[in-house]
Amino acid sequence: MGELMGERAKRTTTVTVDLGELKVPWQAWCQAHGLTPSHALRNAIRQTMDRRATPAPTPRSRVTPKRERAIARIELNLTASELAALKKMAGQEGYVPTKWLVAMVRTKLTGQPQVGQPELETLARSNQQLLALGRNLNQITKVLNTAPQNRAAFRVEVITELSRVIQAHTKKVSDVLRGSVDRWHLQ
Repeated sequence: MGELMGERAKRTTTVTVDLGELKVPWQAWCQAHGLTPSHALRNAIRQTMDRRATPAPTPRSRVTPKRERAIARIELNLTASELAALKKMAGQEGYVPTKWLVAMVRTKLTGQPQVGQPELETLARSNQQLLALGRNLNQITKVLNTAPQNRAAFRVEVITELSRVIQAHTKKVSDVLRGSVDRWHLQ
């Protein structure tokens, strides 16, 4: 009836928010992403509510070390600016765009890290240094075991535990390196 008299009926789904100094950057962000402020805010609220409603992590696919050759193809259509950004980001992370996309998909599917060439090189150097440190600790342990008079200066158990931690770490890093290179079979 209010509309008949030239008045609009009050909408009960509207929320008014004072954004203060955030208004201008919010409008610019929405425009850059091709969204209306209302639509973008609804999306943000939906995502926040979805995260709270499902606190459990997304189930991941299990992987087995059975090698599987990557032969399935998919076509992906991007805008020119998206492709340019993809190439830039992939390059910064040591990937070509296709391999970057594959690594991103594998990480999302399995929850296991996929690393680029710079990370692979850094991890390999780290493992080499840790293995050398482990060898030195083993040599110290052997000397202490053969010369009991020196035991008061060092605790053999501490050195043995350090060596064990280093070996466990190098195994974990080796598994990440191997996982980044090998193809996995998802179950």
